[in-house]
Amino acid sequence: MSDFLHIATIVLCGMVQISLQLSLGVLILLHRSSQSHHRRKKTRRLAYSFILGCAAICFLAVSSACFFISRAGKGFLNISTLAVIIGILLGCAIAMWTFYYRRGKNTQLWLPKSFTKFIQERAKNCSDGAEAFSLGLVSAFAEIPISFALFIVAANSILHLPDNLSTIAVIIYPFFCCLPLLIMRTQIYSGKNLAEVQRWRIKNKSFLRVISGSGFAVLALFIYAFWVVQ
Repeated sequence: MSDFLHIATIVLCGMVQISLQLSLGVLILLHRSSQSHHRRKKTRRLAYSFILGCAAICFLAVSSACFFISRAGKGFLNISTLAVIIGILLGCAIAMWTFYYRRGKNTQLWLPKSFTKFIQERAKNCSDGAEAFSLGLVSAFAEIPISFALFIVAANSILHLPDNLSTIAVIIYPFFCCLPLLIMRTQIYSGKNLAEVQRWRIKNKSFLRVISGSGFAVLALFIYAFWVVQ
């Protein structure tokens, strides 16, 4: 398989990853709560600390996946393992289509209500960069059950790249996964109203559900076509 297809696989994993909504929702909540308690400069610092925490989890996840595959899989995933990954991705697609979002006119996700309450309380009472960073860690880690297969697939493709490209990919991929957070932070900083953003998310919840689930399904078909069949 050419380097181009490896890079395409990594990009596709990242695109599916950025369709997940938990970290974005927590960032909006953090920003909205911080605006009512702190100055604009501190709010901006908290937001960047949160995004850095999310990026750190993504970096650790993809790095750990690379290490695991290089040791246990001798540098690549075999056909049987890829078939299992395809099954997991299709299962994730079904999960996104059916129960990722809770019912109702809101953007509440599949997380247990006790955990959701914990995140909401921490976001509302966040007052320093370290706490915002840890909140980013928690929110990104909470979606590992959904994003686990994405990190494995991305890591497998990264290991197939030349050393210089693989190093760059490991560093860039976490920030690519955080692209919606960076865009949201930029839009808010430029004057975008948080209430408008949240209304858009609620109005287009069904669309986001379809896009996310379809992304997992397309990635599964892509792996089957270019990794298994070939």
